[in-house]
Amino acid sequence: MLKSPIYIRLKTINDLSRLVCSLERVPIPIFTYSFKNKAILASPMDSVSGRSIIYYVEISDICKHEFLSYKINKNVEEVTLVNDMRDTSANYSPIIKIASPPEQFIKPSRIGTALRYTGMGLQDLLSLSKLVAYRTIYEENTIPLFLFPLSSKNSTSEVKKEKMHFGTYLLGTALNMLDSTDVNYFYYVNLDKPITNYYLKFNMQKSIEPTFSNHPDEHGFVYLKIIQMAEPHPLVEA
Repeated sequence: MLKSPIYIRLKTINDLSRLVCSLERVPIPIFTYSFKNKAILASPMDSVSGRSIIYYVEISDICKHEFLSYKINKNVEEVTLVNDMRDTSANYSPIIKIASPPEQFIKPSRIGTALRYTGMGLQDLLSLSKLVAYRTIYEENTIPLFLFPLSSKNSTSEVKKEKMHFGTYLLGTALNMLDSTDVNYFYYVNLDKPITNYYLKFNMQKSIEPTFSNHPDEHGFVYLKIIQMAEPHPLVEA
């Protein structure tokens, strides 16, 4: 039986493009259809407790183009909707047009405690980078970092709530180190301000603090892509 998916809105179409195209051996397909009476571009990328997690952005109308093009030119992302793949320097995600999605597919899941991740706060960006980078090598696929504003709903601790201040963000990702579905952890670090860069740059040979970058092409580094959410993460209890 199809379970209702969990929909998570991303901040911009650039974030969706970075998620499905950047650092991927093969770009991930995206879908276009109507959701809550609005046209969206969406991609199911994860799952939790048997429910798909669909990342999406709203667009003005159902997309009539065939591909989403992504590339970085002089440290600036260029994202366009196109009908062909002429630019060999770009990555292309195919756009799949859904005419009649199942009713359960467009009915957002109600998020209860059983669906949420358990937050695992890390001390610094170096710890987060090492964890994700080595896991990426183990799984041989890309693991994105998600950036989102922290709200009181993200915290279950009254002590943590007292320490929070406006403008606090979390950067992290969901990982299960034991390959068990019993507990889903979200590893994160706290940030005092949002990030304008697209990637976290990490040197695996040296124990130095990672830096943020807009170009993932410098030799000798591991790059982790950063995906911004439009709202606090609905699955994270930090």
